[in-house]
Amino acid sequence: MRNLLAFAVLLSAVPAAAARFQIINHYGDVAIQVTGGDHMLIGKSSPVRPIQTEDVVLREQGGVTVVEAKPADGAVVHLKVNLPFHSDVYVRTTSGSVALSGLLRRAVVKTDTGAVALEAPWSMTRLRVQSQQEPGKTRLPAGFRFSRSKERDGWRLRDRIDEDRVYYGAIVVEAEAPQALELADLPPPPDAPVKMPWQAPLVLEQLRGRPPAPRAEAPRPGRETDTGSDGIVFSTEVRVVNLTVAVNDAEGRPVLDLERGDFLVLEDGVPQQVSAAGSHDVPFNLALLMDLSGSTQRDRDAMKEAARRFIGITRPQDKVALYALASDWFQVVERLAADRQKLLKIINGIPPLSGGSPIYDTIVLSYAEEFWARPSERNALIVISDGIDNQIQGLRTPSETSFKKLRQAAEGFHALIYPIFLDPFDKLPPPGWSRKAKTQMEELAAATGGRLFAAHSLQDLEPVYAQVAEELRSVYSVAYSPNNQDFNGAWRRIEVRVNRPGVKVRTRQGYFAH
Repeated sequence: MRNLLAFAVLLSAVPAAAARFQIINHYGDVAIQVTGGDHMLIGKSSPVRPIQTEDVVLREQGGVTVVEAKPADGAVVHLKVNLPFHSDVYVRTTSGSVALSGLLRRAVVKTDTGAVALEAPWSMTRLRVQSQQEPGKTRLPAGFRFSRSKERDGWRLRDRIDEDRVYYGAIVVEAEAPQALELADLPPPPDAPVKMPWQAPLVLEQLRGRPPAPRAEAPRPGRETDTGSDGIVFSTEVRVVNLTVAVNDAEGRPVLDLERGDFLVLEDGVPQQVSAAGSHDVPFNLALLMDLSGSTQRDRDAMKEAARRFIGITRPQDKVALYALASDWFQVVERLAADRQKLLKIINGIPPLSGGSPIYDTIVLSYAEEFWARPSERNALIVISDGIDNQIQGLRTPSETSFKKLRQAAEGFHALIYPIFLDPFDKLPPPGWSRKAKTQMEELAAATGGRLFAAHSLQDLEPVYAQVAEELRSVYSVAYSPNNQDFNGAWRRIEVRVNRPGVKVRTRQGYFAH
């Protein structure tokens, strides 16, 4: 049980506050499902009579929401409860069955003779079962390793997940003589606010394919025609490629007065017809990724202040998301939204988190979370980090994604990446691993059309906010319909030129034609 105790301590530091629940139903069934959302939903029924309001008592007790079935006449009451992500739940029955389904943060199930059915992503969930007698029936999912044993004080079942593997949930079952124990596997839920770094390689392969359907508010081609923000009508029968293009003059200042005719787009060396180009009036999606791993603990105050200041540079029409690398996980603290005050409150309340630093995997997951499905919008990912993946130093929990694969994939990202590189070596020459981290972040930024900003202190960052604000507001959205409409999945290289002497143009370097 030592690992589960350590797990509970680790989870107490999750940025998003965990909700705690206690469900007590001695003689009826309890069915719990994690469905997302912000609130608990309770359904109740009885097989013997109409349900009554007083059959179920709801109360708060020491920060825990307690739900207890207490029918005055002793009738059997069944409970069906929907819980949000990041939930801790304690369930107690005597003879009623217990069914749990979804990605739970932590669950403790205690029953005497009730059947127990658990449906969870076992690739990221730990399990311990302790029963005085072996269950009447046991069913385990194929493809996962569990160990069973009979000991003096009863029957045991536990997972065989590698102790070094990063995981999220934990379920503990304590029983006397359960009728059955049935386990079923669920795939990791795509809408979960927590993802494991080892999911990144599969996500990276998916990024090479065609993006998922855009969200409802995003412009997209369909069977009807769509009208762009500048009045250009896009036909559904012609595929459109959207680019985010940054243009600076010889002194590094953004060039603000370009029009559609000033751009030339080459695809595999062939000139294309630019159909639209817009700049400062177009909304921006800005995602902040805060590296809250152990190597950045000394910079935590600076990181929080930087995040607050970057939120401050956005306009009312822009949307902001907040992601974090903490406790070895990628965490969606807040998806793209316009509520700045909520984001600032969250940032102010971030506890002193730590953990490993699989930063390459986390950048993949950050991009895939929302930007992948928004290829026609202006997107930017600001990575506040020292850039030191555990791959570089050979430490625990390195990224499974190599930097080479990340950089190659980033060439086709529909987002600019701006690393805010926190460099602690102000007066001393930086060691080799720090120089390597900085070089890699510079390469990553260049591959997407963004650029790196280095800082030794908060004072160094002071001019950066204005620079980034000016650049984001002056970045152009450029669209064209490829002459080659044979979308066979091949890589196509893109070059953008501007009819203006002495300027520097930055954009992604190509795309996979799906």
